[in-house]
Amino acid sequence: MKKLLLLFAVFVCAFTYAQTNLFMYDYRSVPDDQMEAFQKNEAEFWSKVAQNLHKKKQITGWTMMSRVGGISSDANIYFYLGIGSYENLDNLGKNYNKAYEEVMATLDADAQKKMKERLKIERYSKMNVLLNRRSTVLEEGQEWNYLVHNYAKANNVEAFLDAQDKYFKPFFEEHIKAKTTKQVGWITASVLNPVGSYYKVNCYTADAYQKMSDIYNAWNSEITWPEGGMTEVGKTMDSNEFYKSVIWQKILWLDSDGKFHSAWD
Repeated sequence: MKKLLLLFAVFVCAFTYAQTNLFMYDYRSVPDDQMEAFQKNEAEFWSKVAQNLHKKKQITGWTMMSRVGGISSDANIYFYLGIGSYENLDNLGKNYNKAYEEVMATLDADAQKKMKERLKIERYSKMNVLLNRRSTVLEEGQEWNYLVHNYAKANNVEAFLDAQDKYFKPFFEEHIKAKTTKQVGWITASVLNPVGSYYKVNCYTADAYQKMSDIYNAWNSEITWPEGGMTEVGKTMDSNEFYKSVIWQKILWLDSDGKFHSAWD
């Protein structure tokens, strides 16, 4: 991930919110016959670079996600990189390069040579997206393993997010706390870059679950959806529905303390 951050040395069309919580999605399309080597590099080297940055509070998180099902033309891997502040964003490329050098320096000369050869593998980059998180609801103490991304193209992004906050944030807060749903998390965010009529997504919501089956059987009792919520959110989207919803599984990640984990553990 050493060079991808330089892609953000471009104009960012930003929306102003009271809270800044920046993060990046780096989408990849990795061929099946390269996936093992790709994931090994991430687990054995790039995760350590992320830990270096996290320890210095230069990033807020790092996760590698794998698409579940869907169509082959979509990316099959994405990286979440928590950035947090605009100061971290401005210094991200410089900080990442330094972290790379520091992690590489922990290896002896022979190991460095072998690792640099391994890292020559194609990056398979597809798209980089910079976002700002608006709202978060998470069940305290609960881990999640799957995210359902609901991608949207709103005709008014702030109106979309305001409607989500008005109707659905309290709804999910109530039901997650009461455990009437197996869903353990919910977030909303706006896209800062890239934006424009060419792109099909400018905001999104995400639903977090522990198990795959929870996605399809999410409710533990009958519920009533927020009155008027669907209508108000629908008014902010020309199509009156999400552009698409995609399931992603958490494969590699750092926890809040910066400790590395993998789904293979």
